[in-house]
Amino acid sequence: MDNKPTDPAASSGEEFKDNHIKYVLSKFEYDLYTEEDDIALPVIRVKHFSLPNKGEKWKVMNDTKVIFVIEGNKVSKKEREFLQTIEGFNFILSQAKAGIKSLNGFRGELKKIISKASTKKSAKKQKKRGRPKTIK
Repeated sequence: MDNKPTDPAASSGEEFKDNHIKYVLSKFEYDLYTEEDDIALPVIRVKHFSLPNKGEKWKVMNDTKVIFVIEGNKVSKKEREFLQTIEGFNFILSQAKAGIKSLNGFRGELKKIISKASTKKSAKKQKKRGRPKTIK
């Protein structure tokens, strides 16, 4: 009896799914590790927690070490709403890569980003309404 694989995808060398593993993102290690450099790149993660009484918390971790915690009661409602979006998540990641030092510095950068985003939204709304832009 031959011990040949019965799956045609396995014999052709193509990637196949393992039905026993849930949430497989990648079968290949080279996505996070470059063998030429022989350096394991750090993984930065952001976890969002919903707390009782409508509280929220974001933990920023470098591999398994917590490097920064953003508590929802320390930021304004508008800032919390922005941090819940994809742009807000990407902003937290970019700040973590740059090296978050303090909550005040983080909030200063956050206010700049929110003000830019709100001016872009208001310009888009004016275009939809057909109003001309005012130039100062």
